[in-house]
Amino acid sequence: MVYYKLAQKIISLLKNKGDLCQKELSKKLPKINRAILTGYLRSMTDLNKIKCKTHGMTKVYSLKER
Repeated sequence: MVYYKLAQKIISLLKNKGDLCQKELSKKLPKINRAILTGYLRSMTDLNKIKCKTHGMTKVYSLKER
């Protein structure tokens, strides 16, 4: 499977649905392996495309305000 459009799908989900945790994102993207999704979320956070807030054990992702 090709993952080059995964970052765009994540951004569009966050734009449409608002703040989502990794579990919710993996439900919305059922064909994507959870480990690959975690890597994408970490790299997108490092590149300042999205932001991550920690609520206990859960990380909640949202779009960076521009």
